[in-house]
Amino acid sequence: MGAISGVDSFTAAGNIGVAVMEGSVTLAVKDFETGAESSTLHAFLTINGKLEKRPIDLGPLPQTSGSFSLELPVGTDISLHNTLLIRDLATETTVAKARIA
Repeated sequence: MGAISGVDSFTAAGNIGVAVMEGSVTLAVKDFETGAESSTLHAFLTINGKLEKRPIDLGPLPQTSGSFSLELPVGTDISLHNTLLIRDLATETTVAKARIA
C-alpha cells in the first residue's frame, strides 16, 4: 500500500492500494483523513504527480474521511499513472498525494 500525505500546509493521512476483482480495478483508500475543509475534493490519477501529463479524473471523493474505493477506467496502466492527487477544485490546490505501491 502507498501512504497518503498532505501537500504544502495541508495535512492528510491514509493508505491506498490497488484491488482487482472480476475484471474491474479500483483504488482502495483506507483510513483517509485530511485537514482540508472542502466539499469539492476531487481525485486524479497522474503520471508521477504531474497534472499536465494526461491526468485521469477519478471524480469527486465519495467522502472526506474513512475508507472508500475509486474505480479506475478500463485499461488504466497503473505502472504509468502511478500517483494519486487529491485536489480542492474550488481553489485549484492539491491537498494530498500518494504514490501507488
